[in-house]
Parts: sequence; C-alpha cells; structure tokens
Amino acid sequence: MTMVLPPDIELWICSFLRSRLKPFFPTLIVSNREPDDYDGSRPLVVVRDDGGGQSNRVLFDRSVGVTVRYGARAAPKPCRDLAARIYGLLTDPAICSIDGSPIAAVEEDGCNGPYFVAEDANIARCYLTVEFSAIGEFR
Repeated sequence: MTMVLPPDIELWICSFLRSRLKPFFPTLIVSNREPDDYDGSRPLVVVRDDGGGQSNRVLFDRSVGVTVRYGARAAPKPCRDLAARIYGLLTDPAICSIDGSPIAAVEEDGCNGPYFVAEDANIARCYLTVEFSAIGEFR
C-alpha cells in the first residue's frame, strides 16, 4: 500500500524563496525558524506551515505564515517592499508549474498581507499568509 504524506511545504518554500531572492539580497536568511543569535543586521524571512486539512487522498490544504524582518522600525519601507515581493512570488499561479513544486493551486481567499506587526526590537517586521492546495508525498 502506498502512503501519502503531507508535503514539506516549509522546506520547499524556503528553497524557492532563497533561489528567487538571494540575487537581490545576498545576505538574506530564509529559514523555518528565527536564528537564536539574529541581530537584525541581515534581512530575515521565516516560513511556517500552519497546517490544514486533507481535501482528498493526494491533496492537502496548507496555510503558510511568512514573517519578514528587515531594516529599522522607524524606516520600514525596505521590509514592506521585501514582504510584498515575497507575497507576489508565493501568489503567482506560475508557482504551480515549477519543476518539483508541491503546490497544485493558490487559494486566493486565504492569502493576506503583508502587514506590519508590532516589534520590540528596532527592526521592522511584516507578516503575510498564503494558502495552497498541495500534493502529498508518495511513499
């Protein structure tokens, strides 16, 4: 019997964003968690899979949250611009046809942001969410 596992959407999105953004932001960090020693000196993108249901044997609904930290809190435009670029990349329907993409569809009504989030540190922070139908991994 073949098992169908939920896709590792965090891993795929992190790799996808690194490949698309590193040429423009060479010091960019993209991960599924914030590094313990993060000091704000480099742009940071944190991808989190918030899960979701399984719509059929092979399709999974996935809600993904993305946090962007970049630049000074008093001058947040670079952070907002990076977050907007990420939103555009992740909501482009072409993401479904990229080789190796687990994404079958972008669920537009589940996409929100980017918007600013209160931050204690002197680093601008934006947040956005995207929702996908994703193809499971066959084992």
